[in-house]
Parts: sequence; structure tokens; C-alpha cells
Amino acid sequence: MKNILLIAVIFISLSDLRSQQLAFPGAEGFGAFSKGGRGGEVLYVTNLNDKGPGSLRWAVEQEGPRTIVFGVSGTIDLKTRLNIQNPFLTIAGQTAPGDGICLKGETLKILTHDIIIRYIRVRVGNAKFNVGGTNQGKDAIDISVGKDIIVDHCSAGWSLDEAVSASTKLPTLDRVTVQWCFITEGLNVDNHGYGSLIRGTGGAKYSYLHNLYAHNRGRNPRPGNYDVNPYDKDPDGLLLDFSNNVIYNWGGDHAGYNSDSKSITKLNYVGNYLIPGSDSEATGIAYSTGSPYNSSYFEGNYYDDKKPENQWELVKFRKSWTAKQISDYKQNKPFKTTSVKLEDAKSAYKHVLEHGGASLPLRDAVDKRIVSEIKNRSGKIINSQEDIGGWPILKSAPAPKDTDLDGIPDVWEMKNGLDLKNSSDGNKVAEDGYTMLEKYLNQMVEYKTPEESDHN
Repeated sequence: MKNILLIAVIFISLSDLRSQQLAFPGAEGFGAFSKGGRGGEVLYVTNLNDKGPGSLRWAVEQEGPRTIVFGVSGTIDLKTRLNIQNPFLTIAGQTAPGDGICLKGETLKILTHDIIIRYIRVRVGNAKFNVGGTNQGKDAIDISVGKDIIVDHCSAGWSLDEAVSASTKLPTLDRVTVQWCFITEGLNVDNHGYGSLIRGTGGAKYSYLHNLYAHNRGRNPRPGNYDVNPYDKDPDGLLLDFSNNVIYNWGGDHAGYNSDSKSITKLNYVGNYLIPGSDSEATGIAYSTGSPYNSSYFEGNYYDDKKPENQWELVKFRKSWTAKQISDYKQNKPFKTTSVKLEDAKSAYKHVLEHGGASLPLRDAVDKRIVSEIKNRSGKIINSQEDIGGWPILKSAPAPKDTDLDGIPDVWEMKNGLDLKNSSDGNKVAEDGYTMLEKYLNQMVEYKTPEESDHN
């Protein structure tokens, strides 16, 4: 009887592990268990057109579980917003042969569940928009509806609102992770060059981990709820885990803020590394808080290469707050989150600069420049992409031969005992719970420094 019970426990445990399969090794935070396109169709992007067969838009708009791989590199000039509305999608930008993929001209917007996006650049630019009014609202990556979403190793910027936002006033967005992304150079032509608007309600949980914020005027980040969801009607509010991020050269006297007045936001702010730049007022303030119904946990953060012994020195409270409200805001232990491999802020600084952004198939000239500016404490907030030379040319290269078009090159299939003429074996599930296609994609991105991944 004991043996039967033991077998049952093991079976249940293994079943639970399978149901909680990570999106990919290294996925962390609340969106870490996104299924993406696991087990579905493979769609090749074969051209850089805005629409039509073989385009990224065409692949995104298909239905059912699907993984998008690339047979081409270069810049895709979006004519209209690229909406992801059909669930169970993986975009594997690391497969692009050559210099990688960049989207320009419009927003990449997520409006559904189980989405995995890796190694894509989205740099909007102001070439199509007039100053004032109509240009605002053009995020680079905008996550507004869905759950189980993870955006990993993407480079987003030259936006006309925020670079990477996850925001809604409705309880329609939950379990989101943005990790290892470069969130940089929001265009400040209309005083609206921002980093991230991160707002949610009804117990929504988001993770922003190991990201770089650089040369954004503000909202580095701007977490919150909405005052249409006040504390007495929405006691759960939003939980944001904001940890191991690097923030450089914000505008004004604080990098991030909350400006709500009566809603609830819970914030973990842990192991972040802040460096004021030429556009920053080096006041020692990292974050300004609004609603007295908010609460936060601050630990291990650095400001200008120093870690304040009293972490609350990094927070600016409103003068109207009472002593009790300030005391209630200060949490002495972190809010419960999923497992995250946290490190000290100095190590986070090193690793984010080494590994972050769309560093595969290689890191482009824009990200290389920004990393150099951070190391040299140079650079500034910009008004237009033309201030720093515009979009770099991304060269393509021949894609590796894939006879059965299952997304796996022939050479990898032969090495791993797959059938070059059987596309279905790409969806064979290995002992670790990943399909063979996923195992190939995951092996492509086993952590290399950008220098090691450069191949041109």
C-alpha cells in the first residue's frame, strides 16, 4: 500500500511539473509558465514585407498554437500596428540568419494569452508622426490584454509614449514577465519619452526583471492601478516585482514614480542599480510614491554606486502623508512572488549590460552604443532617432537548410536522431518536457555574451 501511495505521489508531482513547464530555461517571474506555441505549427517568415504570405504579420495572424521562425534578417517597416490577437504563439527572433529582426514605424501590441517573444527589436521612430497629440500613445511594445505572457531579450525604444508597457484598468491582464530587455531612448520630442507604464488591477501580477532602462525622461518605471479601482473596491490591486534592473540617465529628480491617489499597488523593488546621467538631477531619489494605500519593499538597491544603509532614503513621500501612512507603506519583507534568481545589484549591472537586449543573433549598433554610453557615463535623452543616426542596416544571410520545414536545421536533426523528412518529430516531447523544436531553440540561446554571439 505504501508503495502504491509513493508511486501516486511521484506521478502527481511529475504531472504537476509538466503542467508547470517553464516557457524556456531561464524564464522567470509571473509569466514564466507561458505555453507559447508549444506543440503547434511552424511558420517561416521569408520576407520583410508588412503583410502577405511569408510576412511576420501573416504568421502572427494565423490561428492555433504556432512558432514563428525566421529565414531572413532585416528591418520590417510596419504600416499599421501589429496586433497579436490569437493565443499560443512563440516568436523566436534568435533564429534570424544574419543580424536579426527589427520592427519600425508602429507598435507591437499583445492582446491575448500564452505569448512568448524573444530576441526581437522594436524601434518605432517619429518619421510618420507629427509633433503633438497624435504622436503620443505609440509604444514600442504594448501588453494590454491576456495572461501568461513573457517578453525576453528584446530591445525596445524610439517610442512616442512608453517603450515597454503592461497596462490596463480592467482585470484582463495577469501573469506577465518582461525580462532581460533593453527599454531605452523614448523619444522626447513632445516631452513624452518614457520607459514603462505598468498598471493593473484585481490582483494582477507582473514581473520586470534584469532589464536596462536608459535615456528615458521618466516612468522608469511608472507602476500603479487606476483610481477608478479604489482601495475599498479593489483591495488586491497590482503586485509588481521590479528587481535586478539597471536604470541610467532619467530626466528630473527621480527615475520612477506612482501618481495614483486612492488605489492599491504592491511593489518589490530589489537589487536595482541606478546611475544618474547628464539629464538627471542627482538627488538620491529613485522613486516617488503617490497613493497612501500603496506599500513597498525596498532592499539591496544602489544609487550612483552606493547602497544606502537605509533603503527608504531612495523613496520620496508626499508631504501630505501622515507618519502612520509612511510606516504602513514600508514593508519589512518582500511580497510573495514566483522563484527568481536574484543577485546583488552590482552583479546585475554587469550581467544586464553583458547579456541583455536582443543580443542574438548579434547585438546591433544601437544597443552597443547605449552600453558604451553607460560604461562611459555619456549620452543623453533624444528627440528623434535621427539625432543618433537612425536605424542601422541589418544584414541577412542564408538560412540553414531545413528539409522538412519543422524549424530545425538538418544538421541539428541528424545530430539528434530526427528524421529529415518527418516534420512531426519536431513536436516530439523529450524527457525534460520540451519539444525537440524547443530544445533546438533553447540551445541557440544558452547564455553567451554578445561578443561571443557576433558572427559578422
